[in-house]
Amino acid sequence: MNKGLPKPARPNAEPLSVGTPTNVSEAAFEFLLTEILHWVEVECRSQQEKITAQKEKEEEVGIEKRSHHQPSKEEMAILAAERAAAKIERLGFDVGYRLCERLAQSKALAPSSAASQSAPPPKVTPEVHALSVMQLEAVKFLCKEFWTEVFRKQIDKLQTNHRGVFVLKDHELKWLRRLPSDNEIARVAAIKLLAFPCGLIRGALSNLGIAAVVSCDFLADGKNMAA
Repeated sequence: MNKGLPKPARPNAEPLSVGTPTNVSEAAFEFLLTEILHWVEVECRSQQEKITAQKEKEEEVGIEKRSHHQPSKEEMAILAAERAAAKIERLGFDVGYRLCERLAQSKALAPSSAASQSAPPPKVTPEVHALSVMQLEAVKFLCKEFWTEVFRKQIDKLQTNHRGVFVLKDHELKWLRRLPSDNEIARVAAIKLLAFPCGLIRGALSNLGIAAVVSCDFLADGKNMAA
């Protein structure tokens, strides 16, 4: 026994408190997101090729007839891209749901007194009006608190028809700033990348009790891309 050796110092294993701020390199996350997009695309393309190869093998042994349509390479690429976008969107949903849950613990979501006390428009029941007010306040929370937590800025513009349809515009989305606006390949990459913030939005709204369908598009003015 080594009685003369000092005992090793115990590491400080105290857990971080909930309110302890943590920092993550923004550039590191952008590189990580790029690699995630690439990994998902390669994986989905490989899965689609395996499915097609299995169908061809079954046809050779007579399990299936050749009467059904054979997908072309272009169709296979489209199917793989759709699978990749759906998977990326689900990843964003999980992140958005958990992040909104954490934010809502310290920043309560409560409708403004003016909105909650306003009379419903003609031909609109009080229940539908209350639901519309709740949805609007949830989207405002998303545009201000949630978007600031992710991008360090609020949504630039919010539009609604007061019937459950909302349009959110970010004129300088950080994740698109490295993509050239006049390049067709960059436009395709932007569409794939926007699947992740779509998932973020849908996950955050789901945590707030709103089942939403989220779609995305981008605008290129020759200088930068906006979503």
